[in-house]
Amino acid sequence: MKTNLFFILFALLSTSILAQTLADAHKAYVAGNWKEAADAYEVACPKEPDSLRAECYLWDILALSQTGNSKLFKVAGHRLDSLINTTSPEKPVYSEMLLTKAQFMLYMGKNARAAEILIQAIDNSKPEQAVVLQKVCSAVLSRAPHQDLDAKCKSVKDSSLYKTAQAKPAQASPAAAPEPKPVAAAPATPAKPVAPAPVVEPTPIPAPKTATEPKPAPKPESKIPDGAPYWTLQLGAFGVEANAKLLAENMQKQGLESRIETRIGETRTLFLVQTGKFPTKEAALDFGAQKLAPLKMDFQAVQKK
Repeated sequence: MKTNLFFILFALLSTSILAQTLADAHKAYVAGNWKEAADAYEVACPKEPDSLRAECYLWDILALSQTGNSKLFKVAGHRLDSLINTTSPEKPVYSEMLLTKAQFMLYMGKNARAAEILIQAIDNSKPEQAVVLQKVCSAVLSRAPHQDLDAKCKSVKDSSLYKTAQAKPAQASPAAAPEPKPVAAAPATPAKPVAPAPVVEPTPIPAPKTATEPKPAPKPESKIPDGAPYWTLQLGAFGVEANAKLLAENMQKQGLESRIETRIGETRTLFLVQTGKFPTKEAALDFGAQKLAPLKMDFQAVQKK
């Protein structure tokens, strides 16, 4: 009896540790700590259920691709090819792998190949992926004019689901998410991956009703003298500018101010999505708790000088 109880407790503890490891991976991804996220995914993914394992490994690949290390980027590319070859085209994540592969090709300047792979992604896609497909279509066609791809992308844009999604307010999306499902809530989980730096798309959840009215959130823009230091909230760090722009656009559709800061590194350029200018760190975090947390959006306060 004691032995059986020991194994039961061990199994429960292992499940708890695994859940925390996966949560830590999502949190590190959202914060832009790519290597930390990749290491955590590599521990958690082998123990994920069969139905979620491929998706977990795709997040691992995305994290590796954004470390700024050329060797790790190549490793990510090889792992992506292997994942595509061992995943059934019937699974929704298969088209997401192809979308990621298309953007890998775009990043490496192989524009024609990116167009060919995107056509495959569209052919294997599910109707609910129309909005994401259209975003990637725009990115690829801007660099690789392609008659067949143009026709495929127009069919996506004309789909009823795409038109319906465009007619509704866009969901906020950052730093990840999700969904990873990883699919951008504590910590927030990223939405389904679509590119080397996927956009997190958490579902807005209404704030719980309370007996008293919540105090109004501080306005993002306070009177801060020009050139004076201030605090801002960072929502995500992306290796692909189009993904940063998508998050910024979604923020604006939610009625939230956003801007993109470009940070050029030695081997990689990052596009940082930020919102607000606050006189103190406390004011920034208060705004985030009242405006961003209910949308399942992760954020961190950053001081600007």
